[in-house]
Amino acid sequence: MASKDKKLEGAPKDYNKKVQRNSTFFRAMRNSLHGIWLILVRERNMRIHILLGFLILLVGLHLGLNRADWLWVAVAVFTVISSEFLNTIIEAVVDLVVEKRYHPLAGLAKDVAAGGVLVAVGFEIIILLIVFQPYVWRHFGIVTNFSQFIHDFSK
Repeated sequence: MASKDKKLEGAPKDYNKKVQRNSTFFRAMRNSLHGIWLILVRERNMRIHILLGFLILLVGLHLGLNRADWLWVAVAVFTVISSEFLNTIIEAVVDLVVEKRYHPLAGLAKDVAAGGVLVAVGFEIIILLIVFQPYVWRHFGIVTNFSQFIHDFSK
């Protein structure tokens, strides 16, 4: 993959010969879907994020999240998945440019991209804790009304 004459493993036969833009919408869609397939096959962390997203979906369905909560959960999950796409893109481009040589800027780019995924995961965890907390507590019979607590405390 590092040099121009090597082919991308797992790519369709005509994929490595491509030198022009997609000729049709359907060709572009096919290439986009192929890109999603490649990241799922090649990147273990993406498979983990997809699996955890599916588990979050199941828990949300079980707990009966409302519409606004689903919006926040979707933003959190897709932020992580999108950041993993960007991380993979950056790593591939850096590997293409530096080939098998070490360069400190290449390491910086890859580390910062991986750090971006970590920040996105932190964002996801915070959102999920905020959204799921009242549902989980109610599920276990713990009922709290923080607003009422503050109102009673201020008297």
